[in-house]
Amino acid sequence: MNLYRVCFGLITGCFFASCSNNTLEVEQVSATPILYPLNEQHRARIVYSDSGINVLEISAGIVQDYGNMEPPFVFFGRRLEVRFYNGAAISSTVLKADTARQQKKEDLWAIGGNVIVTNGKGEQMETELLYWDKANERIYSESAVQIKTDGQLIIGKGFEADQEFNNYRIFKVQGQITIDDE
Repeated sequence: MNLYRVCFGLITGCFFASCSNNTLEVEQVSATPILYPLNEQHRARIVYSDSGINVLEISAGIVQDYGNMEPPFVFFGRRLEVRFYNGAAISSTVLKADTARQQKKEDLWAIGGNVIVTNGKGEQMETELLYWDKANERIYSESAVQIKTDGQLIIGKGFEADQEFNNYRIFKVQGQITIDDE
């Protein structure tokens, strides 16, 4: 009879031990995963408009929203293209790059890898890292830049410009610049 009680006690103890809730395990299982995007889009195209007129168009091979991270951000990859429109459907400036990361709270973009910005005048800027302050409509970089304009090549380290790359300043300039005396 004692052997029966011992076996029953062991079996009952094992059963209740295996069914007990470990609150840490439950929290881990119930927690929202923070290493994965909230959503993901392939071959995405995002259009911003004002009063029915396109202002901005963003295309990317992949867009991943990490709004569950701190700080929240959106990742754009597999080639990014941003078209800035000037008037009804006239693309004045095009920005191309490998990837970008948009900080959601500040609307500040870090754009990297083979960055090329071409404005409506045909001037082209190349760099490896560019920042776009979308809220203030400004782009800038502290990296090496090359600007090709009217057969000239201007090399510098760092620049700032309006987001349409029409008015810009280059820092630590090198290269030959031809100035008309008109």
